[in-house]
Amino acid sequence: SNMFRHRTIALVKQINVRSLPSPIVEKNGQCSAIRVTSTMALARGASVQFHRQIITMPQTKKFWSISPLKSYPKTSLHSSFSSTSQKIVAGNQIKNDAITQRLKWRIIARVAYYLRVPFLVLSVYGIGYQQGIMDYSREPKKMESKLLTTILAGVGCVTPEDQDSVMVAYEGDWKTMLSTFRAHHHRHHSDLSNETYAEEYRRVVMLRNVAIVGEKIVKVAQAYVKSKLKEVVTEATVDMPPEILENERRLYEALEEHEDVDLWTRARRHMEGPWRYVLIPSPMPNAFVSEVLPRRIFITTSLMETFIESQDELALVLGHEISHLILGHSSSQNAFETSFRTIEILLLSLDPTEGLLSLAFMSFLASVRHAVGAVYSRENERSADELGIKLCAMACYDTHAASKVFYKMHVHNLESGKDIGPTIFDSHPPTDERYRTLLEESRTQNREAYEATSCATLKSIFWDAMKSGNEDEYEM
Repeated sequence: SNMFRHRTIALVKQINVRSLPSPIVEKNGQCSAIRVTSTMALARGASVQFHRQIITMPQTKKFWSISPLKSYPKTSLHSSFSSTSQKIVAGNQIKNDAITQRLKWRIIARVAYYLRVPFLVLSVYGIGYQQGIMDYSREPKKMESKLLTTILAGVGCVTPEDQDSVMVAYEGDWKTMLSTFRAHHHRHHSDLSNETYAEEYRRVVMLRNVAIVGEKIVKVAQAYVKSKLKEVVTEATVDMPPEILENERRLYEALEEHEDVDLWTRARRHMEGPWRYVLIPSPMPNAFVSEVLPRRIFITTSLMETFIESQDELALVLGHEISHLILGHSSSQNAFETSFRTIEILLLSLDPTEGLLSLAFMSFLASVRHAVGAVYSRENERSADELGIKLCAMACYDTHAASKVFYKMHVHNLESGKDIGPTIFDSHPPTDERYRTLLEESRTQNREAYEATSCATLKSIFWDAMKSGNEDEYEM
């Protein structure tokens, strides 16, 4: 009845029903039975489950009843929802941990993939280096011949006729070089024309001047390196504790790790020993030393004919080239090239376009390498100029007159159109800049500054050598 229904609704409100049942569904003129359960919090803290049951009956009669079904332990909606939320959070955390773990291993795999590139490059480089050492140890003369052919080809001496015309003077040969040439020509080549003889004789004289000047520069360079090594060793041992100084093995290990000591130790190793002087018939003006074929000074006939007019100028050129060897520029340049090319390969392997931009990227990286290498090379040239003029002065040559060789190079570049202004890819500083710098340096670095030291020693040594050389030539 209506009164019973109103009482039921009042009872439900009194016990604070949190959810009301769904409406009755009418089907085929009859009411369908719906059973709805709900958890309700009572004022005293107990929890009782109720249900509303509608008995199937005609629409004209309805019966409502609410009866307790079963009692449950004390609980609350908050704790129930909290437990469910904790389970959901825990499940999500497990899923997130699994995703993070997979992502971490994916990153590790990708890093390992990229790191293998430089290791592969270094491995290939190491294998080639080791193979080169083995080949050289098996057949040193054959390998030297191959290396010499490669070096000669690099300066334009390519044809067999030009390579056969290469002249080599050993240390001390300059004392009897002219008399030996005359005797050899008289015995074996007396049928040569006067022009051919004059050309060969001119080249022999050229080589003799290179050997004379080169030997002086080498001797002062050896003395300079020896003194610098002693100086840096003394400086390195000043701050070492007594327990290291008293232990020879530990002292040697500590000195090996010192950067300056290592530099001048390698310089002394490069300089010590007999030297050779190689004159190359080539249209390319150039002079250089090489760590690949150690203790050799290479110079082309074109450089001698175009720029060298005195032994002073020749001394500055040779001093500059030997300074590159002393300062380790060749080794450092090679290390730079190897490192940068390894970086290039690594960056190319990171190409996200799968090779579509590789060509453009390679061109860009090559330009960057050339630009950075040019900056590095220009600094090396300046430091070699600075040490070269010092060696020239120590060998008792006129450094002021010697500096003019760079002015002649500057004029030659202007006349030939090669001097178009400095660019970021220039491996050498502008020749006019070098000339002005060397001219300024010649005010302090001159033979007067070393008149009482290295000049006096060299004068006595070479005066005795010249006398013995004249006697040999006179006898022959």
